[in-house]
Amino acid sequence: MARWLRLAVTAVFVALAMFGSLPAARADGLEDRVVELTNAERARQGLPALVGSPELTLSAQRYAQAMAAGGFFGHQSPDGSTLVTRAEAAGYRGWTYLAENLAAGQASSEGAMDGWMKSDGHRANVLSPKVREIGVGHVYVPGSKFGHYWVQEFGNRPLVATVLQQQALPQPPPAPAPQPAPAFSPAPAPAPGSWTAPTGHAVDGGWLAFLRANGDVDNLGLPRTGVIADPTAGGQTVQYFQRMILEYHPENSPAYRIQRRLLGDVLYPGADAPISIGDAPPGPWRYFPFSPDRPTGLGHFVADYTRSSQPIYFKQYFDSHGGVTAFGYPKEEPKLRDGRWVQRFQAAVFEYHPENDRDGVVPGTSIPLRTYRVQLELLGDKYIAQRGLPYR
Repeated sequence: MARWLRLAVTAVFVALAMFGSLPAARADGLEDRVVELTNAERARQGLPALVGSPELTLSAQRYAQAMAAGGFFGHQSPDGSTLVTRAEAAGYRGWTYLAENLAAGQASSEGAMDGWMKSDGHRANVLSPKVREIGVGHVYVPGSKFGHYWVQEFGNRPLVATVLQQQALPQPPPAPAPQPAPAFSPAPAPAPGSWTAPTGHAVDGGWLAFLRANGDVDNLGLPRTGVIADPTAGGQTVQYFQRMILEYHPENSPAYRIQRRLLGDVLYPGADAPISIGDAPPGPWRYFPFSPDRPTGLGHFVADYTRSSQPIYFKQYFDSHGGVTAFGYPKEEPKLRDGRWVQRFQAAVFEYHPENDRDGVVPGTSIPLRTYRVQLELLGDKYIAQRGLPYR
């Protein structure tokens, strides 16, 4: 029996319970074979090979052991640990992206990979352009519920990505010739320290680092200006994008000097009244409780389904594209506006596009259409239009 689940997480922090050692034996070479198969799949798509992370490998192996010993299977363990807490407890720090694939019951590396590649969510993790590192864990425990347990963890740490990439094995063949990409596709790889967008505007230095680390063009859109003095905010140094506006804050430490403006609050002031955690929607969800004395949320859910069981996959997108760091807290529950399910956050508005929620790829690319079933409203463009600014 095999089950496959997926979780992409970027900013979840909960308490961790460490896992003890088990007598289960590690199957020599099977984990390395999964890495080889993963990189072969990426090479076929012109993506860079992933490199093994000792920390992610430790985290994955511990969790495979824990599932076998505990008789459970899922991304959150009964003690409440998650991918984030497990990876950080294993020493994986300074990350900007994490994702996890699980499988159980398959006796071979090929069997586990085959299951993952036949699942849209798991395939998206394997072929994610945001990932640079991998760790694989596997245990076989005779008499356990599934026997074989597999964990595949993915991550990205920008500060070490360049060094790690030099160690990647095997190296992929040369990427195919570039194909015309749709306006909403991820940005092409930049020259060192700079990227000039199709709009003609350059994104450089720390601004580019923020773009790459916070969902890339999927979240920010294309730049509408270079770095300028904002005429609407007292000359503050900013850069406008289709979906966001980035601000420069020299008073902060270097890692936090570039921040996104809370355009959701600017364009859609206020928030709906908090609702109870007992009023949860079906399916996967995450609740941000309202608390007047500390910033824990506004009392709303991010979920993959509406209360009427309509799939919208907002939690999946939220977790895999930056979480609270990128979008702030949800200000309301999902609503139908102009025939489309949307949800407003402090810094973004999520839209569900059912026309993309189907099999197939974006014409001229190998990108699955479902990559774009959740998109962000063009809040930057709306801000520009409302204020009559000449930016294009």
